[in-house]
Amino acid sequence: MKLNTQGWNNDAHIIVAVSTGIDSMTLLHSLLNQYRDTYKTLTCVHVNHGLRAQSVEEEIFLNEYCQKNQIKLYVKHLDLSKIVDKGNSIQNEARRLRYQWFGEVIRDLNADVLLTAHHLDDQLETILYRVLSGRSTRSSLGMSDISNYEDYLVCRPLLNIYKKDIINYQEKYQVPYFEDSSNQDTKYVRNDIRQRIIPSIDNNPFLDSHHLLKLKEWHDNELQLLKEHARYFVAHFVSKNDSVAGYTFSREAFNRLNPNVKTTVMDQLLEDIVTHSTISQKTYDEWFQQIQNEKSQFHIDITDKWIIQIAYDTLIIMAKLEDNIYIKQNIMIDRPGLYQFNDYDICIKEHLPQTSYPLKVRARRNGDMFKLNGRNGHKKVSRLFIDQKIPAIEREQMPIVLTYLNEIVAIGELYVHEQFKDLITIKK
Repeated sequence: MKLNTQGWNNDAHIIVAVSTGIDSMTLLHSLLNQYRDTYKTLTCVHVNHGLRAQSVEEEIFLNEYCQKNQIKLYVKHLDLSKIVDKGNSIQNEARRLRYQWFGEVIRDLNADVLLTAHHLDDQLETILYRVLSGRSTRSSLGMSDISNYEDYLVCRPLLNIYKKDIINYQEKYQVPYFEDSSNQDTKYVRNDIRQRIIPSIDNNPFLDSHHLLKLKEWHDNELQLLKEHARYFVAHFVSKNDSVAGYTFSREAFNRLNPNVKTTVMDQLLEDIVTHSTISQKTYDEWFQQIQNEKSQFHIDITDKWIIQIAYDTLIIMAKLEDNIYIKQNIMIDRPGLYQFNDYDICIKEHLPQTSYPLKVRARRNGDMFKLNGRNGHKKVSRLFIDQKIPAIEREQMPIVLTYLNEIVAIGELYVHEQFKDLITIKK
């Protein structure tokens, strides 16, 4: 039985997760014997879920086994009663708590890697489960020999070894272990796949469950291509927008992407924003439909703190802004100089006639109008914003400069009255 030891070296401190079942006990036995020279320190971790009477006996057995082999053992007792009462998935929550605790032990001991006893039959079960449960679109269909879980490394040395080879090893060396009766309970989906579905496939001469491994390989290659396409789009079409602590990119270019590439682009851009959950494909599809429509300006809530702002042909992933983040009060100017309004610099030149003061700077208001240069008539500021396709969020920031007679003489970088040309400049 050949273990994959590529995930650590002979100076490593390895942490082995042991349940006392045949798989983990066989892994532990082989590490203590045939593979003793592949690491420096070995520590065992065991989780007692407290759901079976046999759990106490298993813990006592493992403690004695580790003492006999001079191995340090850490044990965690989980209280899953609240999960049972709420009707939540015991298996999923227990797994989350296990790996959370494994990480704590690894950090406390400054260890290098966690080893688990997943094998090739587990891999087939995982692939089939992910395909049939619809969890196969955005991540690998199966497990990797080496992967990261949060901030630590997980290695699966048995992942390319069949269960029958593990059984042969156990029989050859008489490795002691406990049989977990709950593994036979087909009310759990994974157990049903293991005990009933995969055997029924393999009992059919025209079917072979091992073709699932080829499916995983193909799927992983396709995922890699999607990620490469997404990285190209991000590198060439997405700009970091420091003013809103987010990203800006072309709505038209995004709409031209393959739907799966769109999803991968969003996954990459939102990776640091949505940290505690995964956005569902259904939610993404709803977003993409909204972005595809003809509406010129709107926003999509990502979280309670982040939005996607759509402004004509521009998509902006940005933090939600508080109502008072922009300057709302008037700024009075009575002399030349450099003034600031939101992200704009307003420069009043020395040779502006004294009779033009005081000037007032404020945000836009409903009904604002300005005189057209070179011809008679006036135009609404709101119409100017629409014609120039100014995003709604920028309209709220843009400074409006008025004389003491309330005549508009400058609007951001869009307009300066002809009499004030070269006397007032506004730059963002």
